Amino acid sequence: MKNSKRNGKILPFLKQVRCYSLPGFFRYLYLKIVGKSILVTGSCRGCGMCCRRISLEGRNGWLRSEKTFHETVTNYPEYGRFVIIGRDTQGFLLFSCSWSTPQGTCIDYENRLGLCQKFPESSLVFAGGRLPSTCGYKFDEVVPFKKVLHTAVRRQK
Repeated sequence: MKNSKRNGKILPFLKQVRCYSLPGFFRYLYLKIVGKSILVTGSCRGCGMCCRRISLEGRNGWLRSEKTFHETVTNYPEYGRFVIIGRDTQGFLLFSCSWSTPQGTCIDYENRLGLCQKFPESSLVFAGGRLPSTCGYKFDEVVPFKKVLHTAVRRQK
């Protein structure tokens, strides 16, 4: 029983960290040690840069080859809207979304992909990604509210 509980925690953790860059993994460890997490703050400025130079994650992590990208499109046809435009410094493929207008808006904003709706996710920090300089969002290191609340409740006792 103890072993299955441990495996129940270890396997999701290993699946999660396999997408981290080396600096991202060390930042993850640092945040765990100091009891903080990443919080996304700010709001979208509508610059559209998140659609023009992005990395995509497939079934087995960040996409690095055209073959893997084409396999991803076979499994998820909606990814066909992305066009390969190069590579980043870590060797990940970079994409541009063909649904992005020159003004930086989506031609079908109401029906955009889930990954677009969730942008930016805090996991981007650990994968070595960065927000575009024109982005209105930012990543802050914070003590999670749950931890603050737990500490306050303990003090009340």
